[in-house]
Amino acid sequence: MNKNYISPDLSKESFTCPHCGTLSLMRYEYIGYDGPDAVSMSPRRGSGFEYVIIASCLHCKGKTIWINDQYVYPDIVAEEANPDMPEPVKQLYNEAGLIYSKSPRAACALLRLGIDRLCNELGENDRDINNNIGALVKRGLAQSVQQALGVVRVVGNKAVHPGQIDFDVDDVGTATMLMRLLNIVVERMITEPNEINSLYQGLPSSVKESIEKRDK
Repeated sequence: MNKNYISPDLSKESFTCPHCGTLSLMRYEYIGYDGPDAVSMSPRRGSGFEYVIIASCLHCKGKTIWINDQYVYPDIVAEEANPDMPEPVKQLYNEAGLIYSKSPRAACALLRLGIDRLCNELGENDRDINNNIGALVKRGLAQSVQQALGVVRVVGNKAVHPGQIDFDVDDVGTATMLMRLLNIVVERMITEPNEINSLYQGLPSSVKESIEKRDK
């Protein structure tokens, strides 16, 4: 996972280019339409005024496009999946990433399902996701990770069952937040333990024996 990734955002001078993957400055162009014969290059935006915004990457010249502030091109995953993300979870994550700009609600629902699959991959297979998260807590799940899991679960549920909580699941920012949280959960629950184990296994045998004797 690229921790320096910044998703395309009209409010930012720089973001990660979806074409070349570089965190780059962008040059913005505004093309507005007052009517069939009226074209303007001014940044005026408002009701009844159609406009296209084009961000050109200063590194590769690739173009990112919004129409009336709605992201339309190119199709991208908002943030790369953590390389350690289990494949069944990564498939849902990437599918959510390809549609989040067009249907944030559908992306949120997919990410909620991704949390369910992640619990399964970690050995918890109850049909109730709350019970699975509870079992992980008993295994020593950090409070911050528990909170992240809870956010993805609750907001994802809202995408499937509207009206239960006051949270805008039709907002692109909500979908990208859930993707970030899912990556954080994988980082804490899979990547960090793997890295620690790798470092431990690299210790001399005498050092490991000393540690194991101490911990008995």
